[in-house]
Amino acid sequence: MGIFKRKSPEAETADSDLTFFTHSKADEFRAIAREVFAEMGLEVQVHPGHAVDDSGREFGFWNVGAICYEQPQSAWRGVIGEHLQRVLASFDAPDPFDVLAPQDVARLTFARLYDEASIPGIDGYPHRELAPGIVEMLALDLPDTVAVFNHDNAKKFGGWEALQRQGIDNLRELETERPKTLPAPGGGTFNVLLGESVYTASRALLLPDLATELTGQRVREEFGWLMSVPNRHQVVWHVIEDAAVVSALNGMARFTAMGYADAPGSVSPHIFWWNGTSYEQLTHVREDGSLTLRVSPGFQAVLNSITANR
Repeated sequence: MGIFKRKSPEAETADSDLTFFTHSKADEFRAIAREVFAEMGLEVQVHPGHAVDDSGREFGFWNVGAICYEQPQSAWRGVIGEHLQRVLASFDAPDPFDVLAPQDVARLTFARLYDEASIPGIDGYPHRELAPGIVEMLALDLPDTVAVFNHDNAKKFGGWEALQRQGIDNLRELETERPKTLPAPGGGTFNVLLGESVYTASRALLLPDLATELTGQRVREEFGWLMSVPNRHQVVWHVIEDAAVVSALNGMARFTAMGYADAPGSVSPHIFWWNGTSYEQLTHVREDGSLTLRVSPGFQAVLNSITANR
């Protein structure tokens, strides 16, 4: 199966921390950010993914960098300045976990998916692995930001299991975006849910019920389904029914790699297969940046079964 290259050999590779930027653009962003900090009277140490001031406060670059990515570079200084002002104001605001009533916390708690590598000190937060490199965490949805539960906050409001169930229930109650069915080269299709919500990708937690609800597809347990989460605004799936899975896998790989590389809030460039008990990672990145497919014995058995039934 041919899996396309995410970057052409001539293209500059993506920055390892701010992956929506190239290396050079990420360095330009960091330089401008340092200047904005200085203009606001803050001397900081700039690291690849964040800055730290002399009092130890940490300022993450991911969210503001993703906003800047979608703007002309001439607008970056203003975007960073406005973001920094909001962050500084939040430092002075009361901790929402200290002031919100338990019923309000329950109403505002959502299960949310993140790129595991993008969460510094992840052991300090309750989480579980959905698929290799993708973790489910607990997010408190606030008017201007999202606060992630640490272990103490989760314990205070009922613990991981109760909050996770509440987070899934709240996710189900959100208005569902309209799915798109996209053709794959060589035949077959795959489904995409696109939305402005930062929780759109987290609907992957609702599969396979989500597929049945939106498209009427029912999963054959012996075959499973394919899933990917390119970024926070997209979830992609294909319910395996026949040999069209081969072309669907290739189409999903292309779509997912582009969504991961070219959109803010990237989660994972990979395709995963539900094997009946967990997600297996099918695609992997070579040293040259291209994607390749590794077929496990279990997935090969599905392909053999489908081929035998043609």
